[in-house]
Amino acid sequence: MPPTLYLIDGHALAYRTYFALTPTGSTANRWMTTSGEPTAGVFGFASVLLRILEQEKPEYIAVAFDTGKTFRDELFPEYKATREKMPDDLRPQIERIRQLVDAFGIPRLEMNGFEADDVLGSVANKIADQGMGVKIITGDRDLLQLVGERIIVSLPGRQLSDSKDYTPDDVQESLGVRPDQVVDYKALVGDKSDNIPGVVGVGKVTATALLEKYEDLDGIYAHLDELKPGVRKKLETDRDNAYLSRELAKIVNDLDISLDLDQARCDKIETGPIEGLFRELEFRSLMKRLMGLAQVQGAGSLTAAEQMQMFPGKSPPVQGQPSSNIDFEIIDSLESLDDLVKQLNQATTIAFDTETTSTDQMQADLVGISLAVEGNKGFYIPLAHRQNGDSQLPMKTVIQALEGPLTNENIRKVGHNLKYDFVMLARNGLRVEPLSFDTMIAEWLRDPNSRNLGLKNLAWVRLGIQMIDIESLIGSGRNQRTMAEVSIERTAEYAAADAAIVLQLIPQLESDLEKTSGISLFYDLEMPLVPVLADMEMAGIGLDTDFLEGMAKELNERMEEIKEKVFQAVGESFNLNSTQQLSKALFERLRIEPPDRTRKTASGYYSTSASVLESIRDQHPVVEWVLEYREFAKLHSTYVLALPQQVNPESLRVHTSFNQAGSVTGRLASTDPNLQNIPIRTDLGRRVRRAFVASPGKYLLAVDYSQVELRVVAHMAKDEAMLEAFRAEQDIHATTASVIYKVPIGQITSQQRRHAKAINFGLIYGMSPFGLTRTTDLTLAEAEDFVETYFKQFPGVKHYLDKTRILAAEQGYVETLMGRRRYFPRLKSETNRNIRGREEREAINAPIQGSAADIMKIAMLRVPEAIRKAGLKGEMLLQVHDELVLECPQDEVKATAKLVRKIMEGAFDLDVPLKTEARYGLNWNELDLLAD
Repeated sequence: MPPTLYLIDGHALAYRTYFALTPTGSTANRWMTTSGEPTAGVFGFASVLLRILEQEKPEYIAVAFDTGKTFRDELFPEYKATREKMPDDLRPQIERIRQLVDAFGIPRLEMNGFEADDVLGSVANKIADQGMGVKIITGDRDLLQLVGERIIVSLPGRQLSDSKDYTPDDVQESLGVRPDQVVDYKALVGDKSDNIPGVVGVGKVTATALLEKYEDLDGIYAHLDELKPGVRKKLETDRDNAYLSRELAKIVNDLDISLDLDQARCDKIETGPIEGLFRELEFRSLMKRLMGLAQVQGAGSLTAAEQMQMFPGKSPPVQGQPSSNIDFEIIDSLESLDDLVKQLNQATTIAFDTETTSTDQMQADLVGISLAVEGNKGFYIPLAHRQNGDSQLPMKTVIQALEGPLTNENIRKVGHNLKYDFVMLARNGLRVEPLSFDTMIAEWLRDPNSRNLGLKNLAWVRLGIQMIDIESLIGSGRNQRTMAEVSIERTAEYAAADAAIVLQLIPQLESDLEKTSGISLFYDLEMPLVPVLADMEMAGIGLDTDFLEGMAKELNERMEEIKEKVFQAVGESFNLNSTQQLSKALFERLRIEPPDRTRKTASGYYSTSASVLESIRDQHPVVEWVLEYREFAKLHSTYVLALPQQVNPESLRVHTSFNQAGSVTGRLASTDPNLQNIPIRTDLGRRVRRAFVASPGKYLLAVDYSQVELRVVAHMAKDEAMLEAFRAEQDIHATTASVIYKVPIGQITSQQRRHAKAINFGLIYGMSPFGLTRTTDLTLAEAEDFVETYFKQFPGVKHYLDKTRILAAEQGYVETLMGRRRYFPRLKSETNRNIRGREEREAINAPIQGSAADIMKIAMLRVPEAIRKAGLKGEMLLQVHDELVLECPQDEVKATAKLVRKIMEGAFDLDVPLKTEARYGLNWNELDLLAD
């Protein structure tokens, strides 16, 4: 095969990758740097470029870009007028993509007055004439007209990684015409995407038939008298448009533009400039691929001086194999352990980390401990590596030696994701204190949307240090091994860096927290919460596996009953879990009208998503049965079968993990298992809670805030009517209904109260009148009247919501009552109504939900200490939304409840009182109310 030149259509690929990674804008914030720069298009472009270089290994490559207005705009001012405006956050990324192309050393091809298509066509023809092959990578089907013996065009499929190469035969099969007829085809049918008019009334079938018989546009017009009257009239009427359309669609292929093939060679890549840009854009996940590519190609690297020029005042990126450049010492003798303890005792700050056999801190075995007292050196103490001949100290000896410095209250203890390492050491007899700085929590508090919560990402973005990935030590997938099977030497290099790098990161993060007013929240709330959460995780909660076994049988029986009813109604049996077979049953067999006939899934079937089924549930009983079946199936697989598998074999309890950095609002997240997501809206869902039980002789005690978020709204909005209702201890939903319907509270119906409740909670989530119709049986007109009346009666709430929207757009962030920030940098410039609306809703909710979360965290900090001081034996087990779940001796339940309620209600001073309810019982579902 002749050598091949790959030509990339820069703008087309940028668009394609941008929309592939942000299909609705809902994930756009994920693709943003620490400084708020959008990166989805750049990341996608870089990823595809690397894939081409890795997998297709082209000999030569170049990229073409548009430059602005072209001759087509002068020829037809409406050209491309129907295209949507480029998204605001993509526009600056085009220049970044140009920089990326330059960093790779790839020639950029551009010519004023012409589109990238024209540049691609001209270069492709010249190269093909020289006997080389050309492959054009684009998303524009116009370029199919260039396909020939030596030129192929690659168009994307449904997924970003999918693509199809078009030869002349492929073009013929796809469009029904030869590549040289594509321009004439476009002249007839037009192109809506480019606003090319074509001939009105001439479609694909007519166009292909005409071109098959008459070859081209000129041939067609030379034989008009042979055509049917209807077709002839259309062609005669739109003759000018036909020839204009051909001119617009025709790619110029004879521009005087040259390409230096030597500069386009791909056999050697200088990684320095690329890594510099990747670091600036925080693309650490692409670095491994870049380094692998560079090694294959024998890439060069920059000198240290050149790197320092790229990053003045910062540590330079490390080239070649990932490395932290951290000195390390292996502690494997009593003498070296004694020396280490002396250094630790003299330190002001100790960073620590653990190496273990798994990510489950309640079941993992401790393999080794790493420590550091300065940022350029770490120590590693191997404890349980499975190697013959290597010296390792006894666990008990090490724990006893470290106890002094690691429990000295005058020495700060720091780390990354400290809770995990705290639990690992606590399980082995060493309770580290005080926990003073967690770099993961600091980065999250600085920006809850940060993509750099992992230590490796954070070190690379902040320090320019490319640390060793754990996968390079233990592998991944089926071949993954534990750290215990890795050599001590390799583990020591990795582990020592994990501790030492933390010390390098702290000054930057601490400075950022001070700048964003987050320092007090960090030191007074988030850091003291770490050991509290660790204790809750270690405590765990009991699980009645026998009950779940019985529930599993019941669910199986009920699901089988539903399946039989569905099959009888449809007239045949099928796989109810198959979305395609279900779609066929509903919309073809039962002829149910889909909510949107224009929308199908990628497989060509109408969607059977939950939202679709909800919208058609009244059309046929089968839909209701399917929804019920899905609820049962989810409960069965996610909880009833899964929870018993997560019982710890040693404690015989379930130990969830609470993630402080798991949400953008400040709420705690629960994982492995997720106990915050157990459904409670249905009787069956609530029955799952029945499986969580108290230990013998004890009760579960659940203390729940009453409408804490609405109380926060009343406080923040300063709405007198709402404040008065809470102060008078009225039912806020009944009060709202009474005000809106102008009916005394005693006469409010359950439906009226339900509508009022929907709007009370809906508004704090930024709900619109249309959204209200989806949670109630109100019509849109009724919902609009409802919202209008609500705001008239509660003007303070309306003012607060409006002010929050404006403030979020002006300053780019909102804050909770305690100063926790959530950033919305796109609100200033975002023009997409859907995206803007979503961000405004989130901006409205963030201060409310975040303040409620902060209040709960304050209470959680105070409860354990108060219980200890009171001489009680209760302990906190779970925190779920606005509820704290504790376990206490049965004879202490009233005293414990009274104490916990007092602390929770006094956690923060609002303009309205905080109220709680306490319930107790032998399991989490069947709880009795404890009277005041």
